Amino acid sequence: MPEISPLLIPIALFYLLCALVSMAGNIVMVVCFLKERKFNSPCHYLITLTCIADMLHLCGHFVFNFQLFYQGPGSQELCFWLLLPSTIGLLMSGPLLLSMGIDRLIACQLPVFYRQLCSRPSFYLCIQLSFPIIYTSYITVISFLQRDSETMVICQVPLAMSGNSFELFNQGGLLINVAVVLIYFTTYIKLKKVTANASQLKTVFKSILYTVIFVILGWCTVTVVNIGCIHLVENIENQHIISIYAGIGLNLACVSNVFVFYTINSEYRSAIRKLIGKVDLAKIKPTTSIVKSTTRQNMSGKY
Repeated sequence: MPEISPLLIPIALFYLLCALVSMAGNIVMVVCFLKERKFNSPCHYLITLTCIADMLHLCGHFVFNFQLFYQGPGSQELCFWLLLPSTIGLLMSGPLLLSMGIDRLIACQLPVFYRQLCSRPSFYLCIQLSFPIIYTSYITVISFLQRDSETMVICQVPLAMSGNSFELFNQGGLLINVAVVLIYFTTYIKLKKVTANASQLKTVFKSILYTVIFVILGWCTVTVVNIGCIHLVENIENQHIISIYAGIGLNLACVSNVFVFYTINSEYRSAIRKLIGKVDLAKIKPTTSIVKSTTRQNMSGKY
């Protein structure tokens, strides 16, 4: 087996940890969605699909570590097939964030129209998911057509895309990130002007916003560094190593979903606590007070 580059060892172990935490956290988010009827809305469907995409993306690190420490390099074509689910997750996550932003913008800008859309959730979700599916299918097909059976690589998510598909992915990601920033900024300004009656809308948006900030910072690093190294770094091996390290911020963002929603969103916090068997004290205290008050009344003969 060829000698492992010392630069790959720490990042491989770091990404393995990210994959394990992401899998646990995003599974918790998915299970909460499946168990709680209050999450049966288009917005929560988009949140859950984003968690699934992030989980699939980071699961590719298991293949990366296996090849790096045990099997050794394989062909780029093999890498394409091994990481196809992870690549789909990577490609879907950005457009899904854009769809969530559009959903929140419509909800606060056109609430009556939004309620009409939510009355036909299947139709509305099909519209919202059309761009993520088309974009992901387009890049995936190009990657399939340009797969390389001769180039040997240590399989990592960016390397599943060969030829100019990787550059198209970075250019498309940059445009999507700009659109995400514009839409979320517009929604943020709009929500600052609405009344307190929209507190639930603000809470959900705030949870998504913090996730988006982490993801956008990660995506900016990935796209800028990847586009730069494609044009400025001639050595292919160095390009691969730089691309792998460029994903640190994005990987941390994929790990953060459950922590952000647990910290900020009371509905998700309650669902997660219920899932892991913890009691929501905020809901018990009023009940306890009522019981004590009733007991005192009964003892004093007052009904």
